Amino acid sequence: MTFEEKLNIAHAELQAVGIWKSNYNPPLFDLARRLGYKTAPPHYRPFLSNFLRQTLLFFIVWGGLMWLFSWQGSVISGHMMFMISSSVSLLFGFMMAVYYKFSAKHHHLSNWHDFK
Repeated sequence: MTFEEKLNIAHAELQAVGIWKSNYNPPLFDLARRLGYKTAPPHYRPFLSNFLRQTLLFFIVWGGLMWLFSWQGSVISGHMMFMISSSVSLLFGFMMAVYYKFSAKHHHLSNWHDFK
């Protein structure tokens, strides 16, 4: 079975259990797939993978926006900016990974490797 076929089956399963499209096909996952990176929807990814990905992306986006719109030119040191961004990103990544794991179990979703 090709990746695209597995992805279509997974999306159909996610839609059938009532999960919103924006939850099972987030814009960054969609962009990654359009760029040729074959990645499973977040509900089918391992906890650690979701945690690391969400943490890193949030750190880059949120930290960058905070620096651009709030911290630039402020008296906050670079070290403190890094610590704040890291802490908030770790918390966000953990919460998102827990959400995807809980949602997958709650809706009794199939395992990504079971699609054949």
